[in-house]
Amino acid sequence: MDTPWPDEKVAAPTPRIGAGETELLGNTDQTGFVMARAYHNSSYRSWLAALPIALLLGCDASLAAQDVDKELPIKADQMEQFDVRAVDVRLAQKSIVVALPATIIPPMNARIAVAAPFAGTVLNLHVLPGQTVRKGDLLVTLASRDLSETMVRLKQAEADLQTAEVMAQRQRDLFQKDLVASGRVGEAEAQVEKVRALTKESVRLLAMGAIKHNADGSYTLTAPNDGRIVEIRPTPGAAVQAMEAAVLIDTSEELWLQAQLPGQMVGKVRVGDLIELPDGDAGKVISVGITLDPVTRSTTLLAEIPSRRDHMTGQATTIMVVRPATAREFEISADAIAWIGGNPHVFVRTKGGFLPVGILVKGRTANVATVESEGLKSGQKLATNGLAQLEKMMTGE
Repeated sequence: MDTPWPDEKVAAPTPRIGAGETELLGNTDQTGFVMARAYHNSSYRSWLAALPIALLLGCDASLAAQDVDKELPIKADQMEQFDVRAVDVRLAQKSIVVALPATIIPPMNARIAVAAPFAGTVLNLHVLPGQTVRKGDLLVTLASRDLSETMVRLKQAEADLQTAEVMAQRQRDLFQKDLVASGRVGEAEAQVEKVRALTKESVRLLAMGAIKHNADGSYTLTAPNDGRIVEIRPTPGAAVQAMEAAVLIDTSEELWLQAQLPGQMVGKVRVGDLIELPDGDAGKVISVGITLDPVTRSTTLLAEIPSRRDHMTGQATTIMVVRPATAREFEISADAIAWIGGNPHVFVRTKGGFLPVGILVKGRTANVATVESEGLKSGQKLATNGLAQLEKMMTGE
C-alpha cells in the first residue's frame, strides 16, 4: 500500500502505481506528480529495508565501547568452571619478538669438501661419518691412471727443461762470439719458458689437495684441517671423477639455525638479537636477509647456537627471538587471549566476576605471549577456560 502523499489532490484522477509500472495521465503536470510520488515511495521502501542493517551495525560498532571494560558478574556456583586453569599475570623478563620454525645447519664457512684431483677408483676408506680427524689423517685411497700419466709428464717436462736451458745457454754463448743472430737466442729462451710452464703445471696438479703418493701408484686423500667427518660419498669400487668432492668435513663445533622470517618482521629483528630454543639453549641472530623471496614473501634468518649431542644437522626445531622486556610488558598464557571487536583482550578475575581488559600483543608462541596493557598488574588471575561463554555474556546472548 502506498504511503500518503501530503499534497495529494482528491479532485485529480488518482494515479495507480503498480509493480514496476506507472500509469501516465493526460497532462504533463499530472505526469510529473506521478513520477515524484513513485520516487518518494521507492526511497521510503529503501529506507525501511536499510533500517535493520543500520541498527545491527550500530550495535556491533558500539559493543566494544559499551561493554568492554565493564565487569561481568558471575554467580558463585558458576565461578568454579571459570577458575579452572586460571593463570597468573607476571612481569615479563623477556619480550618475545617472533617465534619461527627453524632447521639446524652447519656453519657455511666451516664445512669444507675434500676433492679428488685425479679420476680413479676407490680402493679403501680410512674414516667413517661422525669420526673426528686431525690434519693429515688418511681419508680415501684411490687408484688412478691419470695420476701415473701426470707423474710421467712431469718427469718428461723436467728433462725437457734441462735440455732447453742448456740449448739457451749455448745460444747466448754463440751470440756473444757473434756466431748467431739475436733471434736464435730469443727462440731458445722462449722454449725454456714454455717447458718451465708445463713443468710447473704438472707440479701444481700433483700437489693439489695435499694428497699422499703411494708406492704402488695409487694416492690417498688427507684431511686438510682438524674436524669431524660429515659425509663420505664414494664407496669401495666406485669410480670418482676428477675434482669430484669425496669427503665433507666440518671444521667447527658451532651450529647454525636457518629460518624464514616473514617480510613484515624484517624491520623488527636485528643482528645480535637473542634466540631461545625449546630445550632452553640460547644463541644469537647473526644474519637477516635484505631481499624477499617472491613466492614465500620472506627472507632468510641465520642464528648461531652451541653444539650439543642432541643438536644434529638437519634437525627441525622452533626458535623465539627475544629482547629484554620493558616495565610495561607482562607475560601471560597464550590461551588467555580473546578477540573482542577485532582487538585482543583478557578476562581479569575480580571478586564478583571477570573484567575484560584490552591488551597489545608484542609477540607470542603456542604457549606464552608478551603483552602490554595499562589495565594489567602482576599477580592478577586470568581466565583461560570458558572464554567463549564470557564473550557471549558480553553480547547478551
